[in-house]
Amino acid sequence: MEHHVLFDILPTNLKEAFSKLSFDNLNEIRLRSNQPVILCINGRNFFLALSGIVTEPTYAIRVTKTELDTLLHKASNYSIYAVNEQLKQGFITIKGGLRIGICGEVVVEKDEIKTIKNIQSLNIRIPREVRGCSYPVLNYIFENPRPLKTLIISPPGAGKTTFLRDLAWQISDKYYLLNTLILDERGEIAACHLGENQLDVGTSDIISGSSKSYGFENGIRSMRPDVIITDEIATKSDIEMIRLATRSGVSVIASVHASGIDEIRLKPYFSELVTEQIFDRYIVLGVNDGPGKVLGVFDKNLQLMAM
Repeated sequence: MEHHVLFDILPTNLKEAFSKLSFDNLNEIRLRSNQPVILCINGRNFFLALSGIVTEPTYAIRVTKTELDTLLHKASNYSIYAVNEQLKQGFITIKGGLRIGICGEVVVEKDEIKTIKNIQSLNIRIPREVRGCSYPVLNYIFENPRPLKTLIISPPGAGKTTFLRDLAWQISDKYYLLNTLILDERGEIAACHLGENQLDVGTSDIISGSSKSYGFENGIRSMRPDVIITDEIATKSDIEMIRLATRSGVSVIASVHASGIDEIRLKPYFSELVTEQIFDRYIVLGVNDGPGKVLGVFDKNLQLMAM
C-alpha cells in the first residue's frame, strides 16, 4: 500500500527513480531543500539518482523547497490545517502508515507552538510488519497466561517499534481474551489515519497522538486493560506513569533507546526502575540481521536468561 501512497505524493523525478528500485528493504527517504536525496536501505545510507542508488552525490537528485512544500500539501490532502496538531509535534502520519518527519521554522506564540512553516527537510519513514519477530521471546515474557512487565531495549534502527507491533499482534492471536491497550503517542506502532490503524496490531485498543500521562491515566480508568504497550519512555513523568500502571495491576510492555543493559543502569530515572524491580524482563535488540533481532533476554535482576 505504501508504494502507491508514495507515488501519489513524490515529485516527478523521484517517481521515475523509484520506479527502478525495490521497496523491500527501504527504511527512510530523506529530502532536504536543494540537497541530495538520501535513502536508508537495510540500515545503510545511499544517494538516489535517476539511474537508481549511488554512493556519490555528484549525480544525486536534489529537491527544491517548492517540491518539499508540494509534497507536504499532497500528504495532508491539501489541508495543512487538518494535520496541524500532528505538525506541531514535528510529523504527520498518512494513509498506509507512512510517517513524515518535518524540520522547519517553529512558530511560537505565548510559549505555545502554533505550527511549523518554511519547511527545510522531510524524512519519510517506511513502516514494516515483521510477523513473528517477537515470537522467540514469548515463552520468557508470558506467565499464567498474562505477559510479564517487560522493557524492550534498543538502539535507533534496531526495530523496537516493529517488535512492539508484533507483540501486540501475538498477544491478540494467542491470548485474545486479554485486553491490550496501545498508547501510540507518535503514531508509530499502529499508524492510525482518520481513526483506522494502518498497521496490524490485532484486536488492540489504541489511544493515538496523546501524551503518555493522558494515555495511562485515562486508558486505565476507561478501558480496563490487562496489558499496556507503549513506545520510547524517556522522562520522569513516563516512569511515574509506569509505576501507576503496575500499582493498578496492569502489565506494561515498553521500549527505551539504549545500546544495552549497561546503559540502562546509567540512564536518569531508569536505575530506579531496576532497583525497584518494576520490570520482570528486559529484552535487548541489536541493529544487525534485520529489525527486531533479539540479542538477549534478562530477568528482573538483569541476569542473562537467553541469547
